[in-house]
Amino acid sequence: MIEYPTDRTRNITYLEAAPEQVWWSVATTEGTNTYLTYSSSTTGDPSLPKAGDVYTLNYGDIENQSVVVESIPGRRFVLSDAYQSLAPDGKAETFYVNTSFDLEPSGGFVKLSLQVQGFADDTYGQWLRECLEMGWRRSLMNLKSVLELGLDLRTELFSYPRLGVTNCTVNKEQSRESGVSPGGGNYLLEVFPNSPAQKAGLRANDVILGIGGRATATYGDFVRVISSYSGKKGPVSVRFSRNGRQHETTVRLSVEEQFTGLNKESLSLEEIKKRRELIAKSRSASGAIWSGAENCETGESGARETKETRDTRDTRDTRDTGETGESGESGESGA
Repeated sequence: MIEYPTDRTRNITYLEAAPEQVWWSVATTEGTNTYLTYSSSTTGDPSLPKAGDVYTLNYGDIENQSVVVESIPGRRFVLSDAYQSLAPDGKAETFYVNTSFDLEPSGGFVKLSLQVQGFADDTYGQWLRECLEMGWRRSLMNLKSVLELGLDLRTELFSYPRLGVTNCTVNKEQSRESGVSPGGGNYLLEVFPNSPAQKAGLRANDVILGIGGRATATYGDFVRVISSYSGKKGPVSVRFSRNGRQHETTVRLSVEEQFTGLNKESLSLEEIKKRRELIAKSRSASGAIWSGAENCETGESGARETKETRDTRDTRDTRDTGETGESGESGESGA
């Protein structure tokens, strides 16, 4: 990830395509549907965006009410975004940022620079920044595939398995609380009820240190490691820290489409919301909101301490309740 001030992210790609084709792809509603959105509309001229136009952009379980701030055809396009994101239970939350696209011809290529700015200087601002940086990284990769190969790979790029958490790279505040160094793991802000993570005994405020024997020091590491399990079945080991002590558990990741954010049926955001609320109500009694969430070894939730920790303290089992004997905490949205 390119290092910039914490209120923004920037992604850069080089596209072997005509400048007018790149402009059409990123600045018009018809163009965005080819690589990014499932549906889109504008209050203005669809082929000639101008300042003041309002775009409605649907990305699946996220909808963006976006106002065009600046439009210089073939060169620069700026949006003021209001992202409404749905959690698996249908709850919605709105986030505000600005997104700019700058196009520059470069030796037979078009250099496309995308900057998202306006992230709050707090933990949830950090979480949103890390999510959008990785999300745009995948989307620009898909744009390159569409323009240069004619292949729309958004399903393949975004249908990676999910653990069922909201997480971010450990920051200084979380480091003081957890004892894990900043940039040393992924702090769990929220854990979804009945998710693979909760079934495996993980709770909010835990820090994931590694998955499948691979370190997950940053959010980017976490996404890359968990994405490597696309198309694979079977249990995955998770090493985590809780209250300064390391533990290990196993989990089966979820690939249910309603939680990957994909919208193959081209439903409206309201239709997705109602469906998720219905699923949450109908499945809550059975604890089956997520499929494949049972612990692979015991058929029940379970987290165990690592050998390193167990050698220095007693060997009491944390299988069902961790340290406190309470059930896991729940959250709303995440990876």
